[in-house]
This record gives sequence, structure tokens and C-alpha cells, in this order.
Amino acid sequence: MDYLWIFVAIFAAALQTFRSAFQKRMIPDIGKFGATYIRFIYALPFTFLIFIFWFFVLKNEIPKLNNLAIFYCFIGALCQVLFTLLLMIIFSYRNFAAGIAFSKTEVLFAALIEIFILNIVFLPIINFGIILGVFAVIFLSVAKETTNINDVLAKISKSFFTFSTLFGVLTGLILAGSTVGYRMAIINVEGHILDATIYLSILAVFIQSIMMGIWLYYYKRNEFRLVFQFWKQSLPAGICGSGATAGWFLAFALATAAEVRAVGQIELIFSIIISIIIFKEKVQRTEIFGICMLIISILLVIYARI
Repeated sequence: MDYLWIFVAIFAAALQTFRSAFQKRMIPDIGKFGATYIRFIYALPFTFLIFIFWFFVLKNEIPKLNNLAIFYCFIGALCQVLFTLLLMIIFSYRNFAAGIAFSKTEVLFAALIEIFILNIVFLPIINFGIILGVFAVIFLSVAKETTNINDVLAKISKSFFTFSTLFGVLTGLILAGSTVGYRMAIINVEGHILDATIYLSILAVFIQSIMMGIWLYYYKRNEFRLVFQFWKQSLPAGICGSGATAGWFLAFALATAAEVRAVGQIELIFSIIISIIIFKEKVQRTEIFGICMLIISILLVIYARI
């Protein structure tokens, strides 16, 4: 049970990678915001089916949610929707690559929140692994643009004081709020962790579907309509999204948000593999260097916990 969170986090990251790939394929048909929304709205029916099967077919006991758990779940869902919308704003900037890179600071912010607000103490090796991992994902976000490591470092340093970077850091902070919120929600639920995982999954996805749906309807109505017009093609993203949500909740029940998301950064490696196999994209030498750093960072976090 002590090591289960590692495998669950990797499984959730894999599902999230496939979900992102399905979303990417849907962008030409339903737009960026529409492709973002399908991760919520089409995860809802599958999450609901799991909920019905788990509690009403298998007769597991529905856990009692206290006000604190509901509050933290709402905060987590709200932050995730805000993160999504801010990420779309970043894409409107000319130098959006820097903003995307610095949005990857989520894990670092999650660790800081847990250290200074929740009084969690991490081992030094975990702290180093988290910092290395954050640097690795920022490095990888820029690495595709050049084959020279020094050029990548120069691009990162030059992008520190731009509006795109500011938005990137803000999105990282908000996403950290989401992951810590979910972590706090599930540890405040009384009952078996699987019961809590499934219950909170349906609650979170429902809140996200409503909030993002209202925004999309009022500000991107055409994309809102296309989401339902292309429902069959969008279902795979929903299936993967539903499984990923449940996976993250289960992992958060077993380890801190920072540790889970640090291991979950393996998603970036999965994404590069999918880019090579499915989208036929080439990998730069700089990306290989970044991947090696990321693998080392993940192994450091895992090593510290086994």
C-alpha cells in the first residue's frame, strides 16, 4: 500500500496523456476551448457510471462528505477551470511558449503550499527532486525550438520578465491550488479511500462541467455547440479523463500532492512518445537531455519514498 500511489500516479499520467492527445485531435473540429471542455463534459457520464456501479451494484457504502471536504473539492475544481482558461489566454501571446513553460511550476507551488500552510516536511532528496523536475519540464517546454542547450537556457532566462511568463507562473500557482485542494478534500472524507475517490471524482467533474459549460456557452457559443455536435469523436477523451481523475484522487489519498504530481510529470515523457509515434514529430537532442533530467527527478522522489 505504501508504494501503490506511485503506480496509480503513473497510470493517471498515462491516461491524461492519451486524453490530451484526443483533445489535440479535436481542436480543428471544435476549437481550443471546445477541445478543453470535452475533458470535463464527456468524463461526466463515465464517472457517473462508475459511481452507480460501485455504490449501487457492488453495494459499497457511500461516504459522508463533511463541509470541509466539499469546500476543498469545490476549490480544486474551480482552480482547475481557472487554470484551463488562463492557459488559453497564454496561447494568445506571441511568446506563449515561455508562458506554457512556466505554467509547469505547479509542482513547486504545491510543495510550497504544503510546506508553509500545511506544515508538511519533505526529505531534502524530495525537495531536490521536485526542483530538478520543475526545471526539467520548463526546459522541455522550450527545448523543441533549438538543438543547443545553451540556447534553451538563454531563452528561459530572457523570458523571465514577460506578461506571458507572469500568466504562466499564475497558472502554475492556480493548478497547485487545485491539486492541494483535491488532496485536502479526500483526506477529509471519512470511509474507505476507494469510496472517497469515486464519490469526489463525480463531484469534481460535475462542478467543472457546470462552471466551464456556463463560461463556454456565454463566451464561445459556437464551440459549445460543436462540442455536442462532435460527441462521438469526443468520447475517448472523456473515458481517459474519467479514469485520470479517479487516479489522481486515489494517489492524493496515499501521498502528498507535491509527491504525486512530481511523479505524474512522467506525463511529459509519455506526451513526447505519443508525438513521435502518432503525430510523427521529431525529437531534438535538447529534448533528450530534458527527458533525462526529468527521469532522474522522478526516480529521486520515488527513491526517497521506498
